[in-house]
Order: sequence, then C-alpha cells, then structure tokens
Amino acid sequence: MKPPAWRMERAIYPWFCEIQTRYHDEDLLGHVNNIAQAAYFDEARSRFMRRLMTTAEPFERTRIVTADSRVSYLAEVFHPDMIEIGTGILRIGSASFGLGQAMFQKGRCVCLCETIFVQADANGSSPVDPRLRAALERFMLQAPAREGIDAPE
Repeated sequence: MKPPAWRMERAIYPWFCEIQTRYHDEDLLGHVNNIAQAAYFDEARSRFMRRLMTTAEPFERTRIVTADSRVSYLAEVFHPDMIEIGTGILRIGSASFGLGQAMFQKGRCVCLCETIFVQADANGSSPVDPRLRAALERFMLQAPAREGIDAPE
C-alpha cells in the first residue's frame, strides 16, 4: 500500500532525533536490514516518549501499551551514514493515539512507521488522561495545506 505523499515530507515532523547506523546491521547486499530499521524506529519512539512525558503536566502514570506498529520500506538505507527520524502524533482517540514517524537519510525519506498506543489500566483500555492529551496535541503532525494532498484522518 502506497503511503500518503505528505507523510514523506520532512517539514511536517515536529520532533527529530539522529541515530547512527551500525556495521552489524548491514545485510549481504550492503544495506541496512529491515529488522534494524524497525529497531531504529523503536529507539526514536522511546526517546520521543521520554521527551513527551517531560512536557506533560504531572499525572498519575498509567500504562501505555503498543497495540500495532507498521513499517513501510521505501528505499535502501546504507551504513555508515546517519539517519534522522521525525516523529509526531497522527491522531488522538478516546483511549489511544497514533504516532507517525519518517526515516530520512541524506535528506531523502527512506522509510515510514505508524504505531498505535493504548492507555490501559488493570481493567483494559482507559481514557487518555487530559494532561497527556494536552502534551500529545503539542506534537501533532500537520499535513501541508495544498490542494489534492492526502490529509490526515
């Protein structure tokens, strides 16, 4: 499935981190393997969530669990070049939120990831805390205002 074009634009992502590719992540064809790319997204998500939680008003921490994560591989990634991963919030529901990420190497979007998180307590999913919601809203992705663009849902 072809991802929407606006998701590949660097300018829409409100938060970035750099990650160094690793020699042992190369496959026999000389590029970074898909499992390593998924791990780079995981590392960026972890850094983002730590940053997000430092911007949220203090609240009683509840569990936030991963419900789904999907990666779209768009181009080869090479070592030893650095990658940059842009991250932002795609949507916020009543008990969940979607995180969108794009991996860039030498300015080119090479990979996309979408992850759904659910806030949960001992009884299952629970409403997103209003203070967490406020922090999430500060990192919302904004599709460029252009005619004919695939805008976020």
